[in-house]
Amino acid sequence: MTAKMNANSFEVLAARIEKAVSVCLADSTEPIDSRLRRTLVPLASSQSKEVFTLRKATLEYVFKKIGLKTSGLPSHQLLPQAFKLLNLILDLIEILGENKNEKELCEQSLALTILEEIMETQPLDVCEDLFNYLEQNKQRLLVDLKPTVGKGLILLRVCNELVRRTSKSNNNGFRGRILIFLSNTYALGEVSGVNKGGECNVENVTTFHANPDDADSEFYNNFWRLQTYFSNPLKMGKDFNLEHVLNNISLVVNRFQDIILQEKIKEAEEHLGESKTSKNNKNNKNGETNRDITSRDKKRKLATQDDDPEDTLNFAKDYVKYFPKYLTSHALFNKEISDRNFRRTVLVQILIILQYLTGLFPDEQARIAKAKKPADSNPVQLPVYAISEAQQTIIMDLWEKIFQQIEEITPNGTRFAGAIRHILAMEKRWNFWKYANNCAFDKIIEPRRKELKEKYDQGMRKKAKLIEPLEPIKFKMGSEKLTTMWEKNKNVNGLSILADKSRPRATPEFHKVYEKIKNDNYPPPQGLIFDPAESVEEKEIKDKGWVNRWYALRIAREDYLLHFNKPAVKKEAKTKVAKEPEEKKDDVDYIKMMIDENPTCTSVTKKQQTESDTTTAAAAAATPATSITTTTTTTTTAAAEQKDQNDQNDQNNQNNQNEQKDQNQQQ
Repeated sequence: MTAKMNANSFEVLAARIEKAVSVCLADSTEPIDSRLRRTLVPLASSQSKEVFTLRKATLEYVFKKIGLKTSGLPSHQLLPQAFKLLNLILDLIEILGENKNEKELCEQSLALTILEEIMETQPLDVCEDLFNYLEQNKQRLLVDLKPTVGKGLILLRVCNELVRRTSKSNNNGFRGRILIFLSNTYALGEVSGVNKGGECNVENVTTFHANPDDADSEFYNNFWRLQTYFSNPLKMGKDFNLEHVLNNISLVVNRFQDIILQEKIKEAEEHLGESKTSKNNKNNKNGETNRDITSRDKKRKLATQDDDPEDTLNFAKDYVKYFPKYLTSHALFNKEISDRNFRRTVLVQILIILQYLTGLFPDEQARIAKAKKPADSNPVQLPVYAISEAQQTIIMDLWEKIFQQIEEITPNGTRFAGAIRHILAMEKRWNFWKYANNCAFDKIIEPRRKELKEKYDQGMRKKAKLIEPLEPIKFKMGSEKLTTMWEKNKNVNGLSILADKSRPRATPEFHKVYEKIKNDNYPPPQGLIFDPAESVEEKEIKDKGWVNRWYALRIAREDYLLHFNKPAVKKEAKTKVAKEPEEKKDDVDYIKMMIDENPTCTSVTKKQQTESDTTTAAAAAATPATSITTTTTTTTTAAAEQKDQNDQNDQNNQNNQNEQKDQNQQQ
């Protein structure tokens, strides 16, 4: 009796909820949010746990029931109704998620569950449209996705089922979209996307017909047998297969090298023949060569062909859908290996296998083992092969030969080889991440994150230091004296100060400066020449000496510039035998000596001297005492000049006598 009542109540509740859902799905001017808040949201406000659980189960039952009905509609009606239903579920989940006090009325994965059930009953063209909805609403459908539970498992199951149903030849584009969607949704180190067991695609089988009749057949058989090891590299580690594979690869590489050499010889002969033909080629009546006529005929032939745009488009679609496989016929084998693209493809295959083998070298395995943590759970299985040193040498030699051949294959051989090197280098880093880090990014990201954080903090500290307000300048003009002078005279015009003749002389006299620097121990006892072995104190003393020297000479220049052009060593006059030169005096001391000997010899021009003499004569006429003083001074100056002239004449006579004596000795 109780079970019957519960069944009746469930049916009544299901009918009421189904009616409410139908109202929300119907076309109306009322916004969907207000309809949901008026009809379905109140179901989550029950205080009783049993009642709420019943409402939740009933609501999910109704949604799945409506989804099942929708899946039976024709495709042109199914898609709009399915999109409405899925959007309604997502809107309800989002509205209930806004209010944290509201209970979860339906599961977060309900939309994906209904989408999965609809896809199971539809053909691939409808499934592709439903997958478009999944791509467009990825942000809403995959909120709080966890790869191992709930939405993560449902999404993985849906996508894997679609990949299983699609054809590799007819639905290759759709398969690629599904795989790209999965790679963008799940983390790179997700277990479902990592081949931890190192399993190979053994279903990729290349069939060929062995024919042991001649030598070419033997090469044909060895060539196609390599595909077995390319599709399943694990077989190379059994029963000396690695030695056999390396021998076959060497045969293939050598044969390809012979073909390249034959092509170069053929191209050279053709080039030589064309050059001879071009010399002997005569123009026809219209001035056209035979080559021009042939090219024109080809163009006319192509122009006469009817190219229907629809046929071209259909051909392109068929070409994209076609997923080719090698043609292993013995009759076509020589043509195939003569094709440059075919040889390039095979060489890239060999490089991939050699890259796989280089990852098994003892040095590389030791590097992986060193970076691998022992505590890793469920580690990626690393194949273990015993590769000898001789085999390692063969592998590296083949590696270089193959890249050399790829560079010689035109067109763009060098660029193609560079691209392959880059791809294989990335693959090597990927393998190291897979085997050494167990497909975990925390071991790589954390150290890098710490390094970047340190650089960021250091940059922020520098920035904070740069934007700090500067300390106020102690002296506005840079120094205390300049600031004091500026403050005193800032309201005075500078030109008026310079034009004022009554202003006191700012430059001190030479004698006072000389006494000052002498009191300051000038010149230094150590001299003024610097020595790298000197101490800091000695260098500071010499620096101070140079400053004092410059200061004294600067002051002496103002009034005694004429003394700067006289020799520093004074020789005795009227001396027939040359004496040893006196010790050279310091420049400042020498200037002081010259000033003491000629205190009246100042830096004045002739015009100034004439004006001075005129003024002196006028003053002498007015005052006799002044005239006597001036005359005495003039007489003293004339006597000094006459003495200098006599000294110069005696020196010239002495030089002439010495020259005459030297000439007599030579004779």
